[in-house]
Amino acid sequence: MQIKNTFYLLLSMLCFVGFAQQKDTFRAFGELPRMVDYKLYENLKYSKNQEIRFKYLDTIAMIYLESGHADSLMHYGHLIKNEALYKGRNIKNRDEIKLSGLYFEGVAAQKLGLLEESIKSLIEGIESSNSEQSIQKYLKLQLAETYLLKSELKKAKVLLEELPQEKAPHDFYLKNEVVKSQYLILSNDLDLAEIMINKALSEEFIDNYQKLKLELQLNLSEVELRRGHFESVLETVNNIKTTALNSGFYDVYIEATLEIGLSHAMLKEYDASEVVLTTAYINTIQWNRLELEQKVIGDLVKLYKVKEDYKNAYNLITQYQRVTKEIADKQNQRLVKDLELKYETLKKEKEISQLQEDQILQQAEIERQKTIKYAFLIGFLVILIPIILLLIVYYQKLQTQSLLNKQQEAINQQEVTTLLQSQELELAKNTISVQSKERDRIARELHDSIGGNLAGIKLKMNSLGDHQPEFRQILNLLDATYNQVREISHSLIPKEFEGSAFTDLVNSYLDSISKDASVNLRFEAYPNDEVNAIDVSIQVSLFNIIKELVTNALKHAKAEEINVQITSFSEDKSIELLYEDDGVGFDLNKTNKGIGLKNMETRVANFKGRISIDTAINRGTVISISLPQN
Repeated sequence: MQIKNTFYLLLSMLCFVGFAQQKDTFRAFGELPRMVDYKLYENLKYSKNQEIRFKYLDTIAMIYLESGHADSLMHYGHLIKNEALYKGRNIKNRDEIKLSGLYFEGVAAQKLGLLEESIKSLIEGIESSNSEQSIQKYLKLQLAETYLLKSELKKAKVLLEELPQEKAPHDFYLKNEVVKSQYLILSNDLDLAEIMINKALSEEFIDNYQKLKLELQLNLSEVELRRGHFESVLETVNNIKTTALNSGFYDVYIEATLEIGLSHAMLKEYDASEVVLTTAYINTIQWNRLELEQKVIGDLVKLYKVKEDYKNAYNLITQYQRVTKEIADKQNQRLVKDLELKYETLKKEKEISQLQEDQILQQAEIERQKTIKYAFLIGFLVILIPIILLLIVYYQKLQTQSLLNKQQEAINQQEVTTLLQSQELELAKNTISVQSKERDRIARELHDSIGGNLAGIKLKMNSLGDHQPEFRQILNLLDATYNQVREISHSLIPKEFEGSAFTDLVNSYLDSISKDASVNLRFEAYPNDEVNAIDVSIQVSLFNIIKELVTNALKHAKAEEINVQITSFSEDKSIELLYEDDGVGFDLNKTNKGIGLKNMETRVANFKGRISIDTAINRGTVISISLPQN
């Protein structure tokens, strides 16, 4: 929250002071304006081969390099380098592509303030190239500039002395003059720096390289700034700033803005300096230019201290520490130091090789001794490696045996569980079957035998007349007895059918089964109300048939999915039960019908219905049952 408040405070100060006092124009960008034509992205997307794709990538990267858009330059540097890593593709000039990617990565990392990462990429490029490749001198020059930013002047000087001094190509010559003049300024050799810059600016081809010209002019204004000529610096750098902005050189624009702010501060024009530096600060945050953000914060802290605005100074010191930590976190110090050491070692080895041509025999002896040592080492490895391999094989065997034991234990446990489930299902099935048969038998006996006899006696007595006084009493007693028999026979219907809908009973039963078995059970009734309204005796039979079918499927069919559907056709006055499973099935011609299947056929026949069975080995089972509603 403190960082956010500081940012909005600075932005408010910028708007207020800017409208009130300033004559110069400063711009705070939310993001860098688009510099690349959209057609280039389209052409890149639809490139037909890798060579054409690399050309578009290189073109876009050069545009971002020119404009100073560091994030995008880093992105396209990575893409270009990755193009060279696709070994499966037929790419010409693979090494040149890789070096280009490393160069763009190094420049982008430097502009983002990731100096160690920049050094890593540039040194990797130098090691991968040779002296005949023109890109090597660009890599070395960029590395020298990075060392200057780190204030490691000695390393920068060594690299600058190795570089060629001729004027061709022109862009390299001018960039070399920019970096060398920076080195002289940091070494406080201002006179020599001024001479060098004026000489480069007088070249006839200077106008063809507008950005390099502005960078040289900016270095010249730095010389004047160090000499204390602040008024002249303001006039010169304002022109540089305007030209850089109009040309889209946003990194040069920021550098010029910083010099203007510093010049105002040195002239004790603190409000004007604050406007300029705050604008630069906002832009560096939005553009993610960490090294420039760090510089701007440092200048703003000094400014606020002079103005005795210690609260904002303290807040910005906190921001400075955050930026410093962010830069440090993004750099891999260890790898960079190793690469630097490797690079320095390689240089020394090349120098030693040139100076020791007369020591070939001695070197040959050293190589022979190395060969002997390598031979002993190889012999030791030849003995050690088989032992290690045997240990690995033995360990893998133990692991495999342990895994097999666990799997066998799981299989045994699963078999025990399956057997218990089968026994429980069989017991439940037998219990329900016995109960149902006994209830049916008693109901039939009461209804058919005793009820029938009572009905016959009643008919005969009605035919005799009622001449005796006790006759009507006996007839009434017969009616009461007959009704009681009917009520008793109907009461033998299972109790669960008294208070619950038929479809709810079926769903409840299937849910209880699915909890204890790894099978997907689905039940559908259509229309639901009409199915619940069918005769209770038919519901009982259908319920028992469903139990029989599901039990058989779990016990014998090894089914993973079971579908049961009951449909009431009011037009045909029939009830249809359709059962399907994806189990192993069976051969109707070779398989004897068990008790369960015979019971189902008996129940269907009792209601004068039809049953159809469609099954085959490894094809599942489909059973269709049709019962009349009357």
